[in-house]
Amino acid sequence: MKKLIAKIISFVLNPLLLFVPVPYILVLRNTHSLGKAFFWEIFSLVFMLALFAFILFGIIKGFFSDFDISKRKQRPLLFSFSIFLAAAYIVLLYFLHAPPILFIAVFTIILGITAIEIVNRFTKASIHVGTVAAFATSLSLVYGGLFYLTFLLIPLVAWARIITHNHTKKQTIIGAAIGILITVSVYVIFKYIV
Repeated sequence: MKKLIAKIISFVLNPLLLFVPVPYILVLRNTHSLGKAFFWEIFSLVFMLALFAFILFGIIKGFFSDFDISKRKQRPLLFSFSIFLAAAYIVLLYFLHAPPILFIAVFTIILGITAIEIVNRFTKASIHVGTVAAFATSLSLVYGGLFYLTFLLIPLVAWARIITHNHTKKQTIIGAAIGILITVSVYVIFKYIV
């Protein structure tokens, strides 16, 4: 039963699903326009679906073992494709005059992917925990108040990733540290320096 609960938590709070509401939340907070938030959410969803399709294709063709891309040696291909999608996303954001917050969000994601790729050469950092940590940090920095409670998701996801034997405690801690440090760093740079 414990393993089933852990699998459900891992699925519901996986990186791709967590990214789904982010454009809407960020654009709404910065523009106060439901229409703009909805437009950029749908626009961003196309890129998220492309990444999902790539992972599914990889599983069908056998170059990915599962949706979590659990094997460390398989991750560079995912990271490379993610960076390619992010670059295409940035170019289109520029030509469509997107709100600056989306550029900042994509920059943060690219930094996170790069950091995890570097760490991945030595150990397998938890992308699930890193994403949840970045998500909780972002919501807390942008909204404050009750959104600080989203930090409780970090140990929950870490527990789930350990119970499902996808990560060790050390790998979940590394993932959380990367998610928090990069998000806070980008926030400070863009709020106080840029």
